[in-house]
Amino acid sequence: MKTESIDYYKNENPEYYKDKRVIVTGATGGIGSLLTSTLIELGAKVVAVAKDENKLKEIFDSEIKNGSLQYKILDFSTEIYYNNTFSDIMMKLEGKLDIMFLCHGKFAQGDIMETDLKEYDEITIINTRSFLAMISLAIPFLKYTKGNIVVLSSLESYIPIKKSFLMTTSKCMVNMMIKDTALEVATFGVRVNGVAPGVTNTNFRKDEFDEDKEENNKKYLELQGNKNLLSKKVIEPDEVVDTMLFLGCDDAGFITGEIITVDSGFSLNHCNKYNEY
Repeated sequence: MKTESIDYYKNENPEYYKDKRVIVTGATGGIGSLLTSTLIELGAKVVAVAKDENKLKEIFDSEIKNGSLQYKILDFSTEIYYNNTFSDIMMKLEGKLDIMFLCHGKFAQGDIMETDLKEYDEITIINTRSFLAMISLAIPFLKYTKGNIVVLSSLESYIPIKKSFLMTTSKCMVNMMIKDTALEVATFGVRVNGVAPGVTNTNFRKDEFDEDKEENNKKYLELQGNKNLLSKKVIEPDEVVDTMLFLGCDDAGFITGEIITVDSGFSLNHCNKYNEY
C-alpha cells in the first residue's frame, strides 16, 4: 500500500478508520487481502470473510494470532441462507457495523451461445445473489451508525467484452443494486457506492488458463496493461484499494450511489479491437 495513503489516514485523519467495525468479504483475493491488511494497520476492527481458511491463515497468520483480525469462513457458492452466518459475524463485531466492503466474486468466460442456465445460476449466486443477501442484512446495523457500503464491481459492467457474457451481466446487476440501494437508504444517512476497476494485477483470472497458469496470467496482464491510456501498464491493487478507502471514509460523506471507474483510461478508448482477449 502507498505510504502516503497510510500516512493520510493514520496521521492526518486517524478518526476515519481507527476503531471502526468493518466487514471485508473476499479477503484472500488480491484486492480484498490488501484492503484487509491496510484497514488493520489503520486501526479498524475487521472481520475478514473468505471461503478458504488455510489461505486466509497463510496470508494473515500473525494478525490472527495477535488478535488484530477476526474471520468467518463462508463459501458464497454454496451458502443459501445467510442469517446465521451474518449473526456470527456481528457477534465478532459486538453488534456494531460501520462499513462493509464487498470484494468477493467469481470470474467466468463464455459467450451467450456457450452459456447454459446452470452456469448462469452458479455465477449469479456468487456475483449477485450473495451481494443482495449481505447488503440487506447489513442495512439495519448501518442505520444506527450511519455507516456505508463499498462494493467491488468491474469495468466489464459498463462495456461489452467478447467471451464475457456471464461476467458483464452479473456485474451490471450489481451496479443497479448499488444505485437502488443507495436511493432507498439515503434517508437513514447510509451511503452505498462502488468501484469498477479495469484489469488488475491479481490472480483473479488465473484459474481460467488450462496450463502454464502463472506465465499465461503474466502475459495476459501485460497485454491488457498496454491498452491503458494513462500508464501503459496494468492497474495495481493499491490503486483500487485507495479508491475504496476514499469512498468508505468521511471524505466521501456526500457521495452515494456512485460507481467510480479505476481503469487508467482504458474505457475512454474502447472499441472492437479491445474486445480481442
